[in-house]
Amino acid sequence: MKESATYQAILDEGRIEGRAEGAVQGAVQASKKILLALGTKRYGMPSARNLSAIEAITSVSRLEQLVTRLDDVATWDDLLSS
Repeated sequence: MKESATYQAILDEGRIEGRAEGAVQGAVQASKKILLALGTKRYGMPSARNLSAIEAITSVSRLEQLVTRLDDVATWDDLLSS
């Protein structure tokens, strides 16, 4: 069975999906790291509530949006409220 073309195709598909999922997770983590570094420099350490809100974000585009808004707001609360 392990030598069958169908079995190998299923394994290959799983590997491709796993790599894609890993790439997305890596991009999310990198975006969070950037947001936290720049936000901490501007606003100070985020509260536990704000940190939890950031950790709950799973969208790279949402994290990028927050990074671009860092100069437009005055606090973590303002940044995360929109």
